Amino acid sequence: MGVIQNDLILEMDHPTAGNIAVPGPAVRFSDFKASNPKPPPLIGQHTVEILKSMLGYSESYINELLTAGIITQHALH
Repeated sequence: MGVIQNDLILEMDHPTAGNIAVPGPAVRFSDFKASNPKPPPLIGQHTVEILKSMLGYSESYINELLTAGIITQHALH
């Protein structure tokens, strides 16, 4: 059976692309409850958060990287 016939395509609203369809989980168990899927992140959406929390970069260094165009940050509004 196909992906569409088995309801494996999830539709969701994307902040810049509008309504999108993405593949859902390929395996479902009897007690499976579908969660409210979230769209994929925007390019750079988590850049600053990752650089701060995981890599320990300072705010001033991150701002230098942003200003130089080395990294990008796309915040959701």
